[in-house]
Amino acid sequence: MSEARGLLSLRRRIWADCEIELLEPLRVGAGKDQTSPIDLPILRDSRGRPVIPGSTLKGFFRSYLSRLLLAYKISGSSLIEVDGIKVGLEPCIDSISEKIDAKKLEDLCLIDRMFGYSGRDLSLSSLIKFTEASPVDTVDALSRTHVSLNRERDAAERGALVKVEAVKEYEKSPTRFRFTIIFDELSDPQFSGANNLFMLLLKLLHKGLEEFIGGWRSRGYGRVRMKLIGIRVADVKDLFEGNVKEVNLADMLGR
Repeated sequence: MSEARGLLSLRRRIWADCEIELLEPLRVGAGKDQTSPIDLPILRDSRGRPVIPGSTLKGFFRSYLSRLLLAYKISGSSLIEVDGIKVGLEPCIDSISEKIDAKKLEDLCLIDRMFGYSGRDLSLSSLIKFTEASPVDTVDALSRTHVSLNRERDAAERGALVKVEAVKEYEKSPTRFRFTIIFDELSDPQFSGANNLFMLLLKLLHKGLEEFIGGWRSRGYGRVRMKLIGIRVADVKDLFEGNVKEVNLADMLGR
């Protein structure tokens, strides 16, 4: 039987409002549609607007932070410090990448303490959640025809074309999406590393993060710029009273 561990000691909840600006067309697919003239349409909400699911954003940030920290650790460092924010890299960073099966809470890797863990002997709720990213203004879609590739031969299929839909990017009036990251900061000392990692993530987003999300990235899709646009916080008492305070990043870092 697995040992279920959820939120241990909530100190405060943090909402980080973020914006995504498209630098290239964005493709977040809804799967193949046999009834549509477009082979691979984009994902849309009930109002017909293109959206980026929270699960896509969570997967991106988990993978991004894991790769960043593992690369830093491989360089020989056991601690990363940025503008006074310290994050320890020992004993492990990511159970998936490092193939670690946690038996107890103390075994959990840094990424698992933030994004959650589910194993045979232990489970932990995710401290971080992502809302769906919705367009700020009206956005347009485009369709392109590509040659279908044979993955086994890594070569083009003869005579096989696929029509792909994507959200269009603009230069003068950027195509933008907004989403919110919700983080439950715990007071348990075993989660201080996860708390600090979240602060480091806020720093990265405050400076602006240029990366790729969505599908078909090797074919000129998915380059975006992510930016932090606002922070709100509420401690446990505030949550009971329904009070949420707007703060800036310097306040969050105690400066």
